[in-house]
Amino acid sequence: MFNSVVELYRTIGRPALSESGTFSYSGLADDAIKEAIQIIQNLPAQFGELNYHREKSGIITFEFTPISSGENAFFQNFPVLVQKTASIGRGELLNNFYVVADDWASYDSLKNPENDKLIKICRLIRDLSKVAVSEHLQAAFFSLVFSTPSGSNKPPKTLVIQTKISEKILSFDINKTSLVSSLAREENNVKIHLEERRAILNGAICEVLDTLEADHPNKFVALLEAWDKILDTYWRNFQIYIHSFSFEKVRKEFAQAELDYGAKLSSAFSDIAGKMLALPVSLIAIITLSKATSDVEILVTSTGLIITSIILIGLLSNQLLNIQRLDSSLSISFENLTKTIKTYPKNLQLLINATRKNIESQQRVVAWTIRIFTFLSFAPMSGAVIFLLHKYSQSIHEWLLLNFHAS
Repeated sequence: MFNSVVELYRTIGRPALSESGTFSYSGLADDAIKEAIQIIQNLPAQFGELNYHREKSGIITFEFTPISSGENAFFQNFPVLVQKTASIGRGELLNNFYVVADDWASYDSLKNPENDKLIKICRLIRDLSKVAVSEHLQAAFFSLVFSTPSGSNKPPKTLVIQTKISEKILSFDINKTSLVSSLAREENNVKIHLEERRAILNGAICEVLDTLEADHPNKFVALLEAWDKILDTYWRNFQIYIHSFSFEKVRKEFAQAELDYGAKLSSAFSDIAGKMLALPVSLIAIITLSKATSDVEILVTSTGLIITSIILIGLLSNQLLNIQRLDSSLSISFENLTKTIKTYPKNLQLLINATRKNIESQQRVVAWTIRIFTFLSFAPMSGAVIFLLHKYSQSIHEWLLLNFHAS
C-alpha cells in the first residue's frame, strides 16, 4: 500500500514538498495518474491523506499529505529521518519509508549506503544490549552498563552509555560488527570462553571511553567514533588472555608430566629396592659356602648364589627397559610442549628449562643407580665362582693336565 503513495509521487515528477509537508499536482489527467489516485483514495489514514482531488476538462488537480514521521513516512533526507525516528536509539529501524532527496524507498531493490549505515548501527545497538553487563530499555534508547572487574592493581570501572542518536551517526561507516554479533547470539552461549570474551569487550569499551567526562552529551556517538580503537583494544586484550590461558595450561602440563614421571620412577625403584634385598642375604650365603664341608652343600649353595645373580640382573634389565620407556615418553611429551617455547613468557621459559634440567639430573642419577645395582648383582655369582676356583683349583689343575697335557 505504501508503495502506491510513492509511485504516485514519482509519476507526477517528484514535486517539492511544501512547508507543511504536502505535495500537489495540476496537469493533464493521464491513465497512470488516474489509476494511482483511485488506489490512494481507498488507503487507510496511516498511509497519508488526499486533501482534495478535482478533475475537469482533462485537467486533474490534487493535493496529498504523506505521513511525516514513523512508518510509511516521507523524509526530506536521511538526517531528517534520524531526527524524527526515535526508535533507532532502541535498535529499531522503520520498515516503510521514502527519502525524497535520494528518491529512494525502503522497498527498492537497489541498496542505499545511508540506509545500510543505519541498519548496521541498529544491529550494533541491539547486540551491545546483549553483551553489556545490564541493559535498561527507555522510550527512545537503551541505558547500557559496561563494567570491568577489579584487577590486582586496577580498581573496577563502570560506564553507562545511553544509545541516543543524532545526525552525526550517518558520518560513521561501521563495518566491523561481526565480533559483537557473534558474542550476542544466544546459540553461542555454549561456546568456550564466551563470558570471558564479553567481559573483555566490556573492558575494552570502558578502557577506551574512560577519558570521557561524566556529563558527556552523547557517549554513544563517542563510542561510534572510537569503534576501531575499541576493537583493537579488544583483540589485544583477548590475545593476552588467550596466551595467559595457554601458558597456564602449558605450565600445568609440564608440572603434571614431571609429577607423573616422578611417581612412575618412584614405583619402579620401590620394586627394585624390594628385590635387591636378596643381595645382602646372598652375600651372607657366601660365608655359609666357605663353611660347607660336603660337595653337595657346596654345589647347592653355589648354584643358589649364581641363580640369585642371574635373577637380579634379569630384574634390573627389565626395570631398565621400563625406565627407558618412561624417559622416551617424557621426551616426546616435552618435545610437543616446547615446540613454541620461544613464544612463551620469560618466566615460563625459565620454569620449563629448570624442569628439564631437574629431570635430566634425575635421569642421570637413575642411570648410575642401575649401573651400580647391576654391578653389585654380580657379587653372589662372582663370590661363588671365586670360591669354587679356590676350593677345587688343585682338582681342576690335575684334570686339565690329565686331559690336555697328555694330548
